[in-house]
Amino acid sequence: MLDIRKTIIPIAVVILFFGLALSPAIEADTPGTKKMTVLMKGVTDNNYLVEIRVTEEDLIKFNNEMDNFLEIVNKTRSENSDEGANISYSEWDLLKNPINKIIDLIADFIGDDFPKEEVKNFVLSLIKRLISPVFLFRQPLISIGIGITFIPFYDYESFFGKMIRPVFIQYLFGFSATSRLIPFIIGFPTVRFGLHRIRTFLFDGLMINFADLGVNSIVGPQLLIGFGCFTGFA
Repeated sequence: MLDIRKTIIPIAVVILFFGLALSPAIEADTPGTKKMTVLMKGVTDNNYLVEIRVTEEDLIKFNNEMDNFLEIVNKTRSENSDEGANISYSEWDLLKNPINKIIDLIADFIGDDFPKEEVKNFVLSLIKRLISPVFLFRQPLISIGIGITFIPFYDYESFFGKMIRPVFIQYLFGFSATSRLIPFIIGFPTVRFGLHRIRTFLFDGLMINFADLGVNSIVGPQLLIGFGCFTGFA
């Protein structure tokens, strides 16, 4: 079985190396911290946006939880697993736990203001929709990994219930799963693992990265969980 920890550069090293290489002058007035942007639409009754500073230690904690999630994904995609390279329904149930741990960690960073139980319920309902063999115009999407987010012409005013701008993510290493945009196709969600690109339009849900949104030239953790239109892989 492929061991993710032995076959790729550890994610923490990727973050530190590319962060230094691509952004040598990130907010020098707050050394030793990183900006974390958390944005939600359609998860709770009210829209949610918060930008906080997290320490390098916090970033490593986040990275470790994400690394654990990606390792479990890697195991579920093994040919020796229940459905081979496909992720079975029971394996999707297992993936909820590391996602919930990521949500718990985000709540620890932000505090009581973060509606973690509502977010967990949102993720659970999204996974159920993701593995449902029905046609969905707005496709569910779970996308987590290390990469770069690009939102053309982004500004915070572009969020009116849904993100009007398209979202593009280039992953150096990550996992993305979305439903097919073809009616009456029964089967597992479309999945990419490793180096890949994902796009979506009219997105609402939970978006997290560790930099300013928009033209994000900083390679770092990316998380996108929600619903969008014309979601697919470039």
